[in-house]
Amino acid sequence: MRVYIRTYGCKVNQVESEELAARLVAEGHELVRDEELAQLYVINGCTVTGEADTKVRKGVRHAASLSQVEQVVVTGCAAVMHADELAALGEKVVVAASSSKLNLATDLTATLPSALSFHTRAPVKVQDGCENFCSYCIVPYARGACRSMPMAGLVGHVEALAADGTQEIVLTGINIGRYCDPETGADLPTLIRALYEQGGVHRIRLSSIEPPDVTKALCNLLAEGILCEHLHIPLQSGSDAVLKAMGRRYTAAGYAAALVRVRAAAPQTAISTDVIVGYPTETDADFEATYDLCKALAFSKIHVFRFSPRTGTPAAALPPLDPHLVAARAARLRELSSELAVSYAQAQMGRMLEWVVERVDPVTDQATLTSREHLSMRISAADRITGELLTHPFDMMRSVSNISTEIPAPRSLEA
Repeated sequence: MRVYIRTYGCKVNQVESEELAARLVAEGHELVRDEELAQLYVINGCTVTGEADTKVRKGVRHAASLSQVEQVVVTGCAAVMHADELAALGEKVVVAASSSKLNLATDLTATLPSALSFHTRAPVKVQDGCENFCSYCIVPYARGACRSMPMAGLVGHVEALAADGTQEIVLTGINIGRYCDPETGADLPTLIRALYEQGGVHRIRLSSIEPPDVTKALCNLLAEGILCEHLHIPLQSGSDAVLKAMGRRYTAAGYAAALVRVRAAAPQTAISTDVIVGYPTETDADFEATYDLCKALAFSKIHVFRFSPRTGTPAAALPPLDPHLVAARAARLRELSSELAVSYAQAQMGRMLEWVVERVDPVTDQATLTSREHLSMRISAADRITGELLTHPFDMMRSVSNISTEIPAPRSLEA
């Protein structure tokens, strides 16, 4: 059967779509890049915000409208939380809250798929689930309790990726700081060291890490050059009152202390973050505290999200703020993010950085590079090879974009 996979949402969803693709191919199905050729249309849906739900529903309706598509299968967090609503979108639609309904093993102890053709960077899922239950977040309800993949299996998987030419892996999960090897009890820093020393891959990056998990052991990995000098550490708010209302497990001072540890270990580390504006209890003073803290901490990038009430979470029952006020706050913070991104890039100007060649465009004769700090730049191809490692000074004038935390999906999938 010809299968088209469309992925919405986070890096974990992307990894799970890649695993799904690998297993479908192993079962004899054909993956297609053109949805017009698909007989089976798989949608891996996200439900983290109301906007995400809207996109998934729109995508399902579109897939069901394609005449050649025989069946639309919806999986992922959206399928877990909105099974009945999604199933009602058309006769072709089947909701599979677990991809096991597609005859695929989904247990975390299952055999990992063989290495896919990433060439330079591959996401590696090490953990699933979250038990933090922040007041605004639907993810723990959709993903369930924390589970970790066995370290031995992960080492073998990374060895296969390295043998296939992958230069960098990105460790992903819903709450990867809670990693705990089910066989030995090893924590995340121990796993990272094992992957570096035994897996044979050159660079290891984290997708995201919670502030309480930015430990001395993790920072030591930065100091030793085992971890790439780029961390994404969600802040959500710079107000202690809002953090408490959100159910976050740290204070603004505690968060700032984590960044002090990071920069003491590796001063040039790029640190990006998430901030939610417009939480129902957020006052003007709370927002100003967030703005001031973000400015003081000099992030390389701020991902700004407007509060989105998720049915079933405690925060959804709170009266919302004026949407115009929330929009204005978001605009201010996004403007600050742009300023901070430029400041970070300016500070790197002229530094000799390690780059990996992501791709070479024969038409423009340009090579696109990504640094350990996740800066991007284009230079003359000059016989460069995809996957090649090189040292080159950073030039803002050649920058593709400011710091980004997005991981491109493999070419066989649509993200």
